[in-house]
Amino acid sequence: MVELIEWPTDFLRWTYGRLFIKNTSRSAGVAMNGVRQIIAPKTQVWNLSITIPVDGDETRIKQFEALVSEMDGQYNVANVPIVDRYRYGVDVAPRQYPFDDGQWFDDGTGYSDGTGGTQPLVTTAAASAGDTSLYVDLTNPVRPPMRVGDTFSRSGFLYRVVARNNAGWMKLKPALRADIPAGATLITNPPRFYCRFASDDEGARGRDAMSFGESITLNLVEAFDRSFT
Repeated sequence: MVELIEWPTDFLRWTYGRLFIKNTSRSAGVAMNGVRQIIAPKTQVWNLSITIPVDGDETRIKQFEALVSEMDGQYNVANVPIVDRYRYGVDVAPRQYPFDDGQWFDDGTGYSDGTGGTQPLVTTAAASAGDTSLYVDLTNPVRPPMRVGDTFSRSGFLYRVVARNNAGWMKLKPALRADIPAGATLITNPPRFYCRFASDDEGARGRDAMSFGESITLNLVEAFDRSFT
C-alpha cells in the first residue's frame, strides 16, 4: 500500500518554489465566426517545482538520498510543507489569548504572543466537495481574514484564496476536493500538501548535482490518495 512520506520543513530550505494550478482546458479550433472554441472541463491539478540548495553538508546529502529512495519513484506520496515567505503566519495573525477568566479585550482581540504560533482559522459552516467557497470565524478573538493569494490546506489538499470579504467568506481555487465540516481548523503555517514525483526519475541527479555544488530541482504533482499504511 502507498506510504505517506513526511518531508521536514527545516531540512528542505528551499531557495525557490513555483506553485501553480495546471488547467485541462483545450482548444477545439476556431469556429466559423472566427471565435476560438475553448473546452474547459474545470479539472485542475496543482504542480510544484522546488529548488534545494547545496551547502556541502554530507548529512543533508545523505538525508536527501534517503528521502528520494523512500518515495519509490511516483508510487509513494510526499507530505510537503509549502514554504512561502509571504504566507499567512505569525506576522499576520499571531496567536491570541484571553484574560484568565476567558474574557477578551473590548475590541474582541486578545493578548498576542509572536512566539505562540498562528491564530487558527476555523470554519463556521460545513462545505461539500465541489464547493468553491468557505466561511471562517473572524471573531473571539478577532482574526484577520486570509489575504487574496494566501494558501491553506485541509487533509493534505491545497487551496488558494482568490476573493474574500470581511464577513469570513472566501472564494477558493481549486474547488474543494473533499467535504469540510463546520468547526474544522485550516492548516496555514505552513500548509501541508500531498503530492507525488512528476516522474520516476525525479531526484536521480541529486548526488551528482550536490557533489559538484549544484542545486537540485524537483517537480511534483498533486496526489489524490488518502489511504496510507
